[in-house]
Amino acid sequence: MMPDGSYSVDTLLEFHKHAGVTGLINPAVARARRKAVEQLADEMSPAERADVRKLDVDTLASRFHKLDGASIRNEALSLYAERVRMAQADFLAWSEHPATFRSVGGEDSRALPRGSLTAEREVAERVTLESTDNPGNIIPIALRTDATVYIANLPLDLTPREAERIARVVRAFASDDGEIPPDAAS
Repeated sequence: MMPDGSYSVDTLLEFHKHAGVTGLINPAVARARRKAVEQLADEMSPAERADVRKLDVDTLASRFHKLDGASIRNEALSLYAERVRMAQADFLAWSEHPATFRSVGGEDSRALPRGSLTAEREVAERVTLESTDNPGNIIPIALRTDATVYIANLPLDLTPREAERIARVVRAFASDDGEIPPDAAS
């Protein structure tokens, strides 16, 4: 991912998704920052959403607190504001100098070196980051490094029999390449 000249909130979120997967930023930190930005983004003005350089995080947090004061504790709002501030700073630093980017949060010492994620770890990070893009009732399942499927609306009281019924429907879509599924042998 290279800077495309956009300073929108969506680009900031995409940067943190990319940075978490590639090791530019500690993946847990990238996820936490994305979550904070998503929490406060609804209170941003259209101008702030289009260009985060215009975003004053303290003013945003103040607006959020006035509108949503009873539903969020001051400590949580302060934490969100700090994470949004760090997300904004890292995004702007990366946008200006992507080749020499270093996270301002200090967590880079705990981040994995660039390109050091194993294929499995990269898939796990991608699934985790993608799941934050989805509502809680959608479950991502990483099939391969290049393919993730999603299951939605599973009831909380799903029975094994119902799960087997779903599995049979999925099996019907599989191509037969001569492999015998492990559970079919029994």
